[in-house]
Amino acid sequence: MDPITHSLSGAILSRTGFYQRLGRIATIIFIIAAMIPDIDHFSLRLAGPLAYLKYHRGFTHSIIGSFVIAALMAGIAYSIKQVREKMGYLTVFALSILGIYTHIFLDLITSYGTQIFFPFSNKRYSLDLVFIIDFYFSAILLIPLIIMLFKKKWRRILAISSVVGIIIYLGIAHIERTIAIRNVKDEVQKLGIQSMRIEANPLPLSPFRWSVFVEDEKRFYQMNVDTLKNNSTFNSFEKKHVPAGLNHGIEGNNIIGKVENLEIVKTYLWFARFPVVTVKEEAEGYMVEYFDLRFNSLPPRRPFLLKVFVDRYGSLKHAELMFHTIK
Repeated sequence: MDPITHSLSGAILSRTGFYQRLGRIATIIFIIAAMIPDIDHFSLRLAGPLAYLKYHRGFTHSIIGSFVIAALMAGIAYSIKQVREKMGYLTVFALSILGIYTHIFLDLITSYGTQIFFPFSNKRYSLDLVFIIDFYFSAILLIPLIIMLFKKKWRRILAISSVVGIIIYLGIAHIERTIAIRNVKDEVQKLGIQSMRIEANPLPLSPFRWSVFVEDEKRFYQMNVDTLKNNSTFNSFEKKHVPAGLNHGIEGNNIIGKVENLEIVKTYLWFARFPVVTVKEEAEGYMVEYFDLRFNSLPPRRPFLLKVFVDRYGSLKHAELMFHTIK
């Protein structure tokens, strides 16, 4: 989720009883811990697109990595006199690990994918319940914090109410996601599509709006469903779109086959859940474009668009991973 929501979650968590017992230092520790796993976002962006795809939401978002980060964070905090006077090292460590796990949970409920068992497994887990920026979700955390400024005696009750509100909100999202998938399954049967897979990802601004993806042998289908209005929009995408005459390239090469042996493309296909590929001929070769439909929620914006430029023989010239491409 976004950094603001992560910081709000740390502040709310501290008010459930930790602030009352340990003071403002507990709140500071929780807020920092609830945000610190995203330190990989900045470092990996500098390291390049391949590193970013491979390792973002990896080590710093994993169960093992959390212990390492919490231990380091506790060591730094415990070196400060004011912290030592309030609590022991193990208490600081416990607060840190709890704050970090809160961050991991909030990332798991989105659709991006989190490698919680890294480095033992690079599988990306996601619950697909909440869009990465959800104003209602954030409001459930923010409004109680605002009320606390005027009703200090209600802090613990308001914080616990906020946690309960989040649980209820996620429960509603799960129910609505199930309804959206069921509605699309009915539609797919009517259309005679032989589905191999059906998944739903949240859309922004509402727990009732979903992008439902259907896969058959040659295509992906995207249906944007509003469960309150009981309507949907339907789009179809070829998995591999190669203009006539380019299936084997001018030099007799299978362009897509060549490109998919490249490390950057292998990594992208590991990262993507609904990848579509388009081949375009250029003066001195080809541009092969990969886009994960999971990010097709706010067109014409197309984040995580991969463009691979190769020569006539399929050798890599250069590649671009576009984080915020406008179509």
